[in-house]
Amino acid sequence: MISHARDRLPYAIEDAAALLELLDAPSADRYNYLLAEATDVLRNAVASRNGSVNDAHILALAWTYDADIWSHDRDFAGAGWPSWSSANLAAALADEAGGEAQPV
Repeated sequence: MISHARDRLPYAIEDAAALLELLDAPSADRYNYLLAEATDVLRNAVASRNGSVNDAHILALAWTYDADIWSHDRDFAGAGWPSWSSANLAAALADEAGGEAQPV
């Protein structure tokens, strides 16, 4: 399959390598520390009420990059970090733009 793609897109591998160079991956030590912290936070998050830690990696990366989370997963509720559903994100962006949110 790679040889077929290489024939159709001869620069795909080089382009992908160039894109990977732009990514800023956190150090393993920092990520593992934050992952352990995120696991504790999700386990104890009152609002989600289920103690699920399956998405601790998402919370750890959100902390690493100071990024909000876009998910319909209620596990982030009560974690003390901004998370947005599609409907809430659309409404917030529409408010900021001065328009109405499109139905999601």
